[in-house]
Amino acid sequence: MNILIAYYSRSGHTAELTLLIAEALVSEGHTVDFEKIEPVEVDKRWPILWRTQWYWGALALGIVSNKYQQYFLENYKIPEVDIKPLVHPDVSKYDRICIGSPKQTIVPCVIERYLRQLEGLKDKKVGYFATWAGPPLKHFEVEHLFRPAADRLERRGAKLVSILGLSSIYHEYCIMFIFRFFSRLRFSLPIEEFSVYSEYGKKNKKLFCDELIRGELDIKESKGWKRSFDGPGIPGVATASAMTTLQFVRRLFVRYGKNKT
Repeated sequence: MNILIAYYSRSGHTAELTLLIAEALVSEGHTVDFEKIEPVEVDKRWPILWRTQWYWGALALGIVSNKYQQYFLENYKIPEVDIKPLVHPDVSKYDRICIGSPKQTIVPCVIERYLRQLEGLKDKKVGYFATWAGPPLKHFEVEHLFRPAADRLERRGAKLVSILGLSSIYHEYCIMFIFRFFSRLRFSLPIEEFSVYSEYGKKNKKLFCDELIRGELDIKESKGWKRSFDGPGIPGVATASAMTTLQFVRRLFVRYGKNKT
């Protein structure tokens, strides 16, 4: 197959994963072209935080209400920034498209602009891979990036068929301790177990490539989506929702009380 990998990387972690995925695809006999997506102005961390400032109040409400979170993900307008001219502005000649990026709370502004101006997406099958700080938490990581991305691709006539999110073990606002805590709480594993070069990372890079080539799955049928529910820790933390966690604890209490009587 002829595959285009378009990627946006600020700190180099996504670029590193891009090369590993490309190597895996080439080793299977596929042809790979690259598109490096770059903003016109250098994307510094504080302007990024400023552009997404309106998101943080909604994020707080989403932690309390899963229903509001779903509404927000479906309706939130992501800011855009100008990007440099593309080498491959029309992707109609490619059999598969891969998009890679970090997660900047939600879909990066650079990727929002890229998806809007890209031509030839109709009927294309797309894979999306990302590096982010934490483990594959459903609420904070998986849904906040891949759900909006899937919606935007569907509006252009494309379909998201494969996803992959791995930890960069890095956060530019110095809050890695939070994600280390959630990794232990939800999966009973250190964050390093979800990194690019971990056994988890190696196995799931292969699964990502296999699902991309087959192109048969809907996003929520993919192993990349289902992995966000796996783990021996507290299941409610998979959504990072206080309400969900409390409901889980309450069910355990009721079940325990019934067993005692």
